[in-house]
Amino acid sequence: MPGFVVAITVSSGQSVSAGMALMLIESMKLETIIRSPQDGIVHRIHVKEGESFEHDAVLVTLSKEGR
Repeated sequence: MPGFVVAITVSSGQSVSAGMALMLIESMKLETIIRSPQDGIVHRIHVKEGESFEHDAVLVTLSKEGR
């Protein structure tokens, strides 16, 4: 669903573990925490706080540690 980014809780290059909060989004007046699906490193954050995004948008790209 389309929505907008309320808060980003990680930064590029940061190591994250599975289940860690990456950002808070709002869609249809509901806030949702986006969590890391795996251990890894934040490779790129594709959105900024307060920015809108469309359905199926890539919000964060993770890479596996050591790659």
